[in-house]
Amino acid sequence: MKYDFDMTPAQRLEVAEELRGGTLMPPIITPEMEADLAACTVDELSVPTRIGPARVIRVSPPDRTENSPLYINFHGGGFVRPYHKRDTIFCAQTALATGALVLDVDYRLAPEHPFPAGLNECHDVTQWAFENAGTLGIDPARIAIGGHSAGGNFATAICIMAAESGSFRVCGQVLDYPFTDGVTPPEDKLDPRSVMPAWRMDAFNVLYAEVPENLMNPLLSPVLARTEALQGLPPALFLIAGLDPLRHEARRYAAKLIDAGVDVDIRQFDDCDHGWVVTARPRHEEARRIIFDWLTSRFAQHQPGEPI
Repeated sequence: MKYDFDMTPAQRLEVAEELRGGTLMPPIITPEMEADLAACTVDELSVPTRIGPARVIRVSPPDRTENSPLYINFHGGGFVRPYHKRDTIFCAQTALATGALVLDVDYRLAPEHPFPAGLNECHDVTQWAFENAGTLGIDPARIAIGGHSAGGNFATAICIMAAESGSFRVCGQVLDYPFTDGVTPPEDKLDPRSVMPAWRMDAFNVLYAEVPENLMNPLLSPVLARTEALQGLPPALFLIAGLDPLRHEARRYAAKLIDAGVDVDIRQFDDCDHGWVVTARPRHEEARRIIFDWLTSRFAQHQPGEPI
């Protein structure tokens, strides 16, 4: 089935509930992952944003030092599917591996909150972190952001927004199988070996964009961003799955960043599919280690107490 922008609000909600009701790749949560989560202190924050309070899960590693780094995570799910425990487990492992405080944003979802609501919410949480670095006990020069799939879209769009406004600059962006192209028809992205069907991607596009014109917005489709808008963006780490329908757009966006002079690190896993990192599919440990090592390296570029 192909979805279109003529759906009524009730029909959009019905499709959203169908998408939220099941999963193509059920997450694997092992006892070892549960232990990693238990080793961290986890609580919730209510962060003010332009569209209302944001629910943010704060994950702190044991013996975290004052003026620590901060990593802000944006979960995947096509902008429609909700936060899941697997996301906090990933954040706990990030905190343990890097010593960073981690904020996991449970942002508002489409179609109830279409573009750019979730993006603006995540942007405002990031800006709030910079403005409240002292209260959080973190070093504002060592704040990185990142996300998976739709969350990767948010991460890079936030970097574009911040570069234009000059309000803040993160030290790195982690783009894990990011969605960057809402214009190319989903059926043209498919790999027959992938679990991701075209109808599902089409539904995500319609529910999030709300109107077709928004698909052309570079904050929804960063592959359309002008080179000038990408110049000066923070270093980026791409993790790409070789079977993923989003593989080509990730490479295209990475190339655009390189052309704009951005420091880019690309790691491709040819035998992996969309979602493998957070659902704990084969080679997820290798991928997570790459993320953790890259973040540690980025955080080490600045020593606590140095001027930003």
